[in-house]
Amino acid sequence: MSEVEGTEGRVLADRYRLGAVLGKGGMGTVWRAVDETLGRDVAVKELRFPGNVDEEEKQRLVTRTLREAKATARIRNTGAITVFDVVKEDDRPWIVMELVEGRSLSDAIREDGPLTPKRAAEVGLVILDVLKAAHRAGILHRDVKPSNVLLGDDRRVVLSDFGIAQIDGDPSVTSTGMLVGAPSYISPERARGQKPGPPADLWSLGALLYASVEGRPPYDKGAAIATLTAVMTEPVGPMTNAGPLAEVIKGLLVKDPARRLDHDGAHALLSAVAHAPERPAAPPAPPSDARTVVLPVDPQPTPTDAPPAAHEAAADQARVRDALRSVRKAAAKRPARPAPAPEPGTPPPGRPAPARAPLTDVVPRRTMVIVIAAIVIALLGTVIGVALANSGGDDGGSAGSQKGTPSASVPADSGKGGDKSPSATGSSTGTSGTSGTSDTATTPPTTASKPPATGGTDAVPSGYHLFRDSEGFSIALPDGWKRVGDNGYGSGSKFRGSDGRELLVDWTHSPGASALKDWQKASDNARGTMSGYQQIAVEKADYRTYDAADWEYKRDLAGKQVHVLNRGMVTDEHHGYAIMFTTPAGDWNSAANREARTTFFATFKPAK
Repeated sequence: MSEVEGTEGRVLADRYRLGAVLGKGGMGTVWRAVDETLGRDVAVKELRFPGNVDEEEKQRLVTRTLREAKATARIRNTGAITVFDVVKEDDRPWIVMELVEGRSLSDAIREDGPLTPKRAAEVGLVILDVLKAAHRAGILHRDVKPSNVLLGDDRRVVLSDFGIAQIDGDPSVTSTGMLVGAPSYISPERARGQKPGPPADLWSLGALLYASVEGRPPYDKGAAIATLTAVMTEPVGPMTNAGPLAEVIKGLLVKDPARRLDHDGAHALLSAVAHAPERPAAPPAPPSDARTVVLPVDPQPTPTDAPPAAHEAAADQARVRDALRSVRKAAAKRPARPAPAPEPGTPPPGRPAPARAPLTDVVPRRTMVIVIAAIVIALLGTVIGVALANSGGDDGGSAGSQKGTPSASVPADSGKGGDKSPSATGSSTGTSGTSGTSDTATTPPTTASKPPATGGTDAVPSGYHLFRDSEGFSIALPDGWKRVGDNGYGSGSKFRGSDGRELLVDWTHSPGASALKDWQKASDNARGTMSGYQQIAVEKADYRTYDAADWEYKRDLAGKQVHVLNRGMVTDEHHGYAIMFTTPAGDWNSAANREARTTFFATFKPAK
């Protein structure tokens, strides 16, 4: 049965009139709608069946959707989405929910940059309270991540999407051997296949707080398996923007759930940051003839329950600030020296000026000594403060690059169905549902005819149509091909034809420095994770003016062998893409496939 989608203007249950699409993912579409009975705006979540799924899988998706409605309805908290109704149309459930006007936390981070520690703490407190209410009701969210947090225009914070929640007493709807959720936000115990409890959601909250202030997840390595390995084995990386949030983040990211920060401990630390007074505004600029000394900004108050060393470091830094203020006042009171008379040989205006006089000719030596001493003390205090901020839990290590990792279904046992192929752009790509005949012959990589130097061609061949993605890219597809989902992580667009061929265009806003190096790492990981993996080539691609590389291989999928060409590229500082074409191995060199590859690469246009 083909996928059935709602359409704008359609009325559900003689009551809910669908409006514009608010969002779309691999398994569902969220619509703005009007409840014509009560005269209010609502959001309606439509379950969408991907193409070529059997009845058993459809039933599992229906059960999962009903579970989401049931779990959300059981939570009594203003930080959770309110479910108004569930209606059945087209043999599918549609969830009617309150409409939150705003955007997701992931969108806010991507568009505006990381949050301040204070704002992140405010968001974290709301999510923590929702999780506490859910845990009391016997519900584990299991998918806490920035894209599932809504920031309302009225500053309301809402945790959404209980689609993969685990409810006490309900049987699991997760496929056997599958680990669901975004890898960067999955706790170590879940990554190891252990039964999770409330601490698993708190780990995810810690990862979310890290991403909120640092702009990237703490353990993102580009590929699902590599990311999960880092989650289980690597210490959390350094935090440059977390400031007073560092302690709670490190406490929540402790790998042992028994030692992890609990609800009450996290609440106390988050409250201290969220309710701390705002930092004072910078003082007015001194007169132009005054000697300017930059003062360190007063830090957030040290919590009363902090260790003695933290209070000592704070006191040291306070003394440093006082000393520097005295220096500035003394320098400001000193009368400005008159400008010296021009020396012989001084160049006229417009010519290069002579070298500056020694600093001690401008600032008195005694003042300079005091400044230097104060700076040394400040540095010592900073070292002590950093050491305290990084103490406890897990320390050291470095974080991976940010890509915004959305939800995914990742196999817990590597090498079985559902493997994800990491893209050269740092995001993960995958294939599914492709069938074909075995072809063991090794074929050389096929490169499309060279497209224009910048952008793609506007000419769409006969038998193709242009697809424009909401992310901003466009590409020509064979007629009859449809979008069937994303990369399994919530980003990218996957397309499929009726003959089983697939194309995935994946993207990231934080591309790596080298597409070739990313592919080399990905191919090394694939040897132990992809069933029947046979590498054909990993090589630099001559593709326009982009840093590009091709990764070509064969693998077993759904009992058949497929042939894959994955071209990764960095198009600019903020855009990286992977164009992955998958076809039954025996059809790789057919005329239709050669034409398709040429057309894909020639017509692809990245976002600007």
